Amino acid sequence: IMNHKLVETNSKKYLHFTSTSPLFQSEQAALDIITLCFEHDTTLVLVEGQTLSNDFVTLRTGIAGTALQKFGNYFIKAAVALTDKQEFPVRFQELISELNKGNTFRIFNNTNEALNWLLADLWCWPSRSVGGQE
Repeated sequence: IMNHKLVETNSKKYLHFTSTSPLFQSEQAALDIITLCFEHDTTLVLVEGQTLSNDFVTLRTGIAGTALQKFGNYFIKAAVALTDKQEFPVRFQELISELNKGNTFRIFNNTNEALNWLLADLWCWPSRSVGGQE
């Protein structure tokens, strides 16, 4: 499991994960993050590391798809800040381009940009109507 700490700033709290090994080496990494979000009552996550794992950026492994789906299912907003320049496969670049249109998962090259996006007040909870009633 990655090192993590709970950070509170401007009445918001987020989990800050750091790692010296490649990020998201398995689906379990995403599950661990979600579990810790529940334990600390937050849906905001900053993951900081050097690179994403090869298995995560190789879409055919399914790790990225599963992790992103789980984050979406649990309304987790995650910013990833990478300290090293990393070349991504074309399919992963296309996925990131699509994700950048949304407000749930983004990759940044610096921590300040990642935090600014993560803590921005653009996050809207989906409507949870029951039986068509608001």
